[in-house]
Amino acid sequence: MAQWSPSGTVVVLGAGATRGASFVKPGFGCQPPLNADFFTQLQRVRSSKHQGVVAEVLRDVVTLYGPNFNLTLEQYFTQLETLSEMTTLVDLRKPRYPKTRIKSMRDRLLLAVSAVLEESADVVTKNSTARLTPCKYHDALVVALKARDTIISFNYDCVADHALRTRGAGKWSARYGYGFSRPDRVEGHALWSAEPAPPAENSSINLLKLHGSLNFFPFGADVDPIRLRARLHRQTGNEVYEIIPPEQAKRIGDRPVFRDLWRRAERAIRLASTVVLIGFSFPPTDTHVDSFFRMALAANTKLQRLVIANPSQSDRHRIRSVFASKLADGRTRVVQYDRFEHLAPDLGELLV
Repeated sequence: MAQWSPSGTVVVLGAGATRGASFVKPGFGCQPPLNADFFTQLQRVRSSKHQGVVAEVLRDVVTLYGPNFNLTLEQYFTQLETLSEMTTLVDLRKPRYPKTRIKSMRDRLLLAVSAVLEESADVVTKNSTARLTPCKYHDALVVALKARDTIISFNYDCVADHALRTRGAGKWSARYGYGFSRPDRVEGHALWSAEPAPPAENSSINLLKLHGSLNFFPFGADVDPIRLRARLHRQTGNEVYEIIPPEQAKRIGDRPVFRDLWRRAERAIRLASTVVLIGFSFPPTDTHVDSFFRMALAANTKLQRLVIANPSQSDRHRIRSVFASKLADGRTRVVQYDRFEHLAPDLGELLV
């Protein structure tokens, strides 16, 4: 099998890339969530099929934090993780939060994540806004990318995946591009590939979804197939998709598929001459991602251009601090934009 060989171009997508999509109308209805405003967006979900889970999750949160809660998605996931851990350390005959209750709360929260993303960024349902009016900026990104260029995404949604399958003719294959080390085990790739799809390893754009995706069925054992979902959201039965929630103990190394994806992402950053970060930040609490980038950049000897698209001045400062070792000698040029829409017209020039 040929060694995985990325180019020198890496694009990193954070939640702000989807929030900044052209189909998102600020101030109108449920929007693709950021960590800080997830519960605001959850309360804007209007689909009748999701009202039950919305009410249940809000009731869970109010029970823990009271009606005037101010909470991020990461804080709540971490709280549930810690509560579960505490059940093994305390000795209560009738605990208010037994392990079974905490698991149910966490399961409901996962359903709520899917509900918010279905309401705000559904690229599968034919009459959805994101499907009817695809993001012009994601499309421009795909047009500018070449085979072997790498997108590293921390998003669960499939806005980038949809842009690749609709605008990536000849240079995007879901069989090879998702970075799975055994592409022969990938089932359902035709549903997400461009037409025509490139036929071999190292002939596709790479999309490494390091926190999983709504179109990944849960990963099984090493010998099991990796299956891609046609539908992203629940129809009947339980929700089934593979994501890494924003908890403190992500245990990425325990999952062979994710371990391989993170290793490939590290290689891509280590070899990169151009890194573009769109709607991405380094939250101080996410030490996994911070450490991952610092380690990869420490071994990078080729970085010439760092491009940042982010409206937050503090986020841009934090990004530059993580890349500081590469910026100190003045050989790496920094280009900054406030928004994805401002960057999009220049992508063809920047991703050369």
